Amino acid sequence: MKNFLRLFLLLIVPIIIIAGCSQRAGVTYPVTSTPGTAGTVTITRTSTPPTVVVNTSTITRTSTVTVNTATMTATPTQTSLISSATATATSTQTALNSTATSTSTATSTATATQTATLIAAMPTVIGGIAQPTVVLGTSARFAVFSASAITDIPSCSITGDVGLTGSRGSISGLTDGDGQVVSPYAIYAFDDVPSVSAMLTQAYNDAVAAYGDAVSSSRGTPTSISGDLNGLTLAPGLYESGTSIQISPAGILYLDGMGDSNAVFVIRSATSITTESTSQVVLEGSAQAKNVFWVAGSTITLGTNSIMNGTLIAGTSISFLNMADLTGRAIIQSAAAGQISLSQNTIVLP
Repeated sequence: MKNFLRLFLLLIVPIIIIAGCSQRAGVTYPVTSTPGTAGTVTITRTSTPPTVVVNTSTITRTSTVTVNTATMTATPTQTSLISSATATATSTQTALNSTATSTSTATSTATATQTATLIAAMPTVIGGIAQPTVVLGTSARFAVFSASAITDIPSCSITGDVGLTGSRGSISGLTDGDGQVVSPYAIYAFDDVPSVSAMLTQAYNDAVAAYGDAVSSSRGTPTSISGDLNGLTLAPGLYESGTSIQISPAGILYLDGMGDSNAVFVIRSATSITTESTSQVVLEGSAQAKNVFWVAGSTITLGTNSIMNGTLIAGTSISFLNMADLTGRAIIQSAAAGQISLSQNTIVLP
């Protein structure tokens, strides 16, 4: 019996094997792959260098992203039109299997704050038609000339004559021989000898005529100015303000002769002219103080430690605050005018 079983098995097993093999022949089964896990990667980039040159710089960045062993390399290029930019890019990769297929979308936004420091060139204001000089006549000899009174807080240095169409008693703090009026110049008052009285009368008439000449409409249409003249550069010509004009503390007004030593500046105010403390009127381009004329309907005030160039012609009063310096003249041209006040000033005829 055992031998029979052995023989049966030997015969039947190969038949089953052969039958199984013939059943699989020519049959194709579908292949199923388990997809990889999709991934999303966000990339944030900052421009390098953070500051770029306006309108010319190109920022190039390279990023590498790995998803399921697939590598994507992106090279975004951005041209910056602003001085500082921050760019943000977002890339998304979806992996379907071990051989990754990736799609990428990128957006770039740039934000910047640009701060510009400008060095402003000082403007040149063209004064219109060329001006003839203001004719001073015999008043031109005086560094200080008043129709009312002169007061002085010593010690001044005055290089030029001092004249007063009032009595010598209307002069205080300033006397002949005290050294404040530099030799050979002198102080003249109306109650001196008759020849001096006549000379002062003529000088006064000439000062009045000079004021009339300076404000005459025959000089043409003035260039309008007003307020603070600090920082301006004026070319030769005629300027006028219907109100007061001033130069602010420590301010500078430039008068540019533009290479012409005979160039004339006439600067008029219907009311007052004031230079504040430590301000300056600076001459350049061959401009000369003898060709500069400041004309005020009322008062002219020179601030403490200020520097002025030109002839001052005022309707009422002229005040020199402490240590103010003038290369020019101080002339009051009205019989009803106030005084000229001095305080340790240096005044030199131009």
